[in-house]
Amino acid sequence: MKEINQQVLTGERALFQGRDLHITNSTFVDGESPLKHSQNVAIDHTIFKWKYPL
Repeated sequence: MKEINQQVLTGERALFQGRDLHITNSTFVDGESPLKHSQNVAIDHTIFKWKYPL
């Protein structure tokens, strides 16, 4: 799995079609559907500040 840790992610579909991700201690600031069409994603201690997170 690809580790994404302590990141600030912005924009529409920031991790669109992401695969095999472990997202930890991160913040999705803006942009709709940042994880649309993603697969095998683990999310821990992460904040979504905008709408439609998945």
